Amino acid sequence: MKNFFLTVVLVSLTFSFYGQGQKSYRQIIETNNVPKEVRKNFNLRYPQSFVKMWYITNIAYWYEDYGPSYYSGWYQPRTVVVYKFNEPSNYEVEFLHNNENSRAIFNRYGQWFETRTHIVNLPEEISAALKESSFGNWKISDYKERIEAPGMPGSVYRMQVSKNQLSHIIRINEDGDIVQIKTE
Repeated sequence: MKNFFLTVVLVSLTFSFYGQGQKSYRQIIETNNVPKEVRKNFNLRYPQSFVKMWYITNIAYWYEDYGPSYYSGWYQPRTVVVYKFNEPSNYEVEFLHNNENSRAIFNRYGQWFETRTHIVNLPEEISAALKESSFGNWKISDYKERIEAPGMPGSVYRMQVSKNQLSHIIRINEDGDIVQIKTE
């Protein structure tokens, strides 16, 4: 029994030392550790939302979410200044707003950067525009999201479409125009 206990302690120490060299770009934090300005601006933008979790994160994590290449090449230069640091310096919040699961990111001064909302169904106008496009007979993935950000004229909808062995991630704006296609 003593040997078993000693083995467990040694294995635990080994893993804790191993993890110290690795950098995490997204760490859970307590609400009271989120800067007051960030919480205030979140509450102004999304009143009566239910906060699930706060994170401190690096903007590189946000760009590379859902796998290392998911967002590569998507982001154009922004009008909002967002500094990229090696250490986590932005605040991400997962929340429920109007019965939709969303995630938003703010810089440490409370400036809103972007919100992504998981949607079950596309708005009728977007579905109709997609059917009229060259992707009209392609399969649409179950995971779809609406993206809102400063400087964007409205929401953009992102989803994966596939046909046979081809797969693309597309963005379509509120006017029904496909604004970006990324080949998987």
